Amino acid sequence: MIKRIALAVFLALGVLAVVSTPSYADSIGPNCGTCQGSIYTLQWALENTSGGNSTYDITYTIDTSGYNAGGLYIDSAAIKVSSSVPSATTTLDSAPGGISNWTVVDGGINSGGCDGSGSGFECASSGGVLGAFNHVGGTLIWVFDVTIPTGNLITSSMGASIKARYVDANDGKVGALVSEDITLQPGGGSPPPPPVPEPASLMLLGSGLLALSSKRIFRKA
Repeated sequence: MIKRIALAVFLALGVLAVVSTPSYADSIGPNCGTCQGSIYTLQWALENTSGGNSTYDITYTIDTSGYNAGGLYIDSAAIKVSSSVPSATTTLDSAPGGISNWTVVDGGINSGGCDGSGSGFECASSGGVLGAFNHVGGTLIWVFDVTIPTGNLITSSMGASIKARYVDANDGKVGALVSEDITLQPGGGSPPPPPVPEPASLMLLGSGLLALSSKRIFRKA
């Protein structure tokens, strides 16, 4: 009886770990070069295709719960999912605090914010406005509406790019400017899809199921 209870507890812990551990496949961080303790995810979902062009929802997620570099806000976030994006065509479907708090600028980010340069980059800027909506400590999500020639979406391993700027209460850059390659993965849109279980959690659950199966086999023998 005691062995059965112990096995049941082991299995329950495995299930709990699988359900409660938030993680996304192909995310980068927290320990990449400029990640600074945060975890970054980039996802795509096809919205429509027409006239040789395709429009995608590109979801850029930054989990800042582990951020450790001293900044208080993110005032700029940029993505690159194609080698070239037609000027002034990208919009925001959603953003922290609502799209009214952000402006899309063609190009990437430098130490001063969205810089208007960098082929293929699209940047969301808060224009120096800081508040609870872009404060670090939780998860911040931008959904870009990007239209590019069909077939030009970069989905190769570590082929896409992301940038972000952490700032202090005076909108001055703090720490490293985030600039990393990342794998653009399917599953974007708003809201984002459920998190993928961590491999370690799956192993824990699998070990419990294997132990239960072995017990049954030995009992029959």
